[in-house]
Amino acid sequence: MRLALQYCPYCGEQDLRPREDPQGAWECADCRSTFVVTPVAQEARR
Repeated sequence: MRLALQYCPYCGEQDLRPREDPQGAWECADCRSTFVVTPVAQEARR
């Protein structure tokens, strides 16, 4: 499952597009950066 991102972590703009390679990558059309977001599991609070 791929979640939609809202902001580029480098420039803060919102024009993001998913990329095929590498898997899970996104590209910012404004600053031309490509980055991968990896989900991290969280433990349940008690």
